Amino acid sequence: MGAAGSLFLAFLGRGGWAAAFGLGAAISLGNLHLIARAVKGLEMSARGARKHLWKGALFRFAIIAAVLALALGVFRMDVLALLAGLLVTQAVMVAAWLAWSLRTCE
Repeated sequence: MGAAGSLFLAFLGRGGWAAAFGLGAAISLGNLHLIARAVKGLEMSARGARKHLWKGALFRFAIIAAVLALALGVFRMDVLALLAGLLVTQAVMVAAWLAWSLRTCE
């Protein structure tokens, strides 16, 4: 999804937008991957799980904040293209998960 969107924007002659969209998509995919790994690894008490998830969430948010600050502050990437990469990727992944979930229920 992110590669297709980036290629399309690059084809339109918007190289900066393509890079920002691709970075947003990569951040989104990486974040969901880390969430899935954290949830998959939960085999502990409720208190231990809660503590583990909070630490993981704070770690993810810190990494995302650092990457976004670097992208916006240093490389001056387009904010709207970055947000589009984040949101479109999330929407497509949620829609794919829903479609998969509905298919397995039949």
